[in-house]
Amino acid sequence: MTFFKADGLSINFGGIRALDAVSFDVEAGQIFTIIGPNGAGKTTIFNLVSRIYDPLQGRLIFRDEEITRVAPHEIARRGIARTFQNLELFEHATVLHNLLLGRHAHKRSRFVEELLFLPRVRALELEHREAVETVIDF
Repeated sequence: MTFFKADGLSINFGGIRALDAVSFDVEAGQIFTIIGPNGAGKTTIFNLVSRIYDPLQGRLIFRDEEITRVAPHEIARRGIARTFQNLELFEHATVLHNLLLGRHAHKRSRFVEELLFLPRVRALELEHREAVETVIDF
C-alpha cells in the first residue's frame, strides 16, 4: 500500500504553469525529499499537499483515501502538516510546549470542558503529550 501519492498535479499562477503533471509515491517508512533550485515548485507542491492551494488537475491520495478536495484543517487532523521557512517559536517555551501548541488541530474538546479542566480534557492532554514526546524521542 502506498502511504502517499501525488498523481498528475498541475497548477497555474496568472496563466503560467507552475507545476505540470507532477507525480510521486511515498511508501510507509520511506524517507522522501523534494529538491530543486529556487522557483522549481517545491513550495507549491507542499502547498498543494497541505491543501493551501487547489490543484488545477491531479489527485492526492493518503492511505488509500483521496484527499484532493479535503479541507486544510481536516488534512492536519489526518496528520499531514508542513512548516514554513520562517519558523516562529515562543522564545521562553520549551520544545515540548512549542510542539504542544501545534497540536491544536487534533483537539476534540470544547471550550467549557477545557475551562473546567474536566477529566476528559486531562486524558486528552496526556494523549497529546505522549504523541509529542514520541516525536521528540525520534
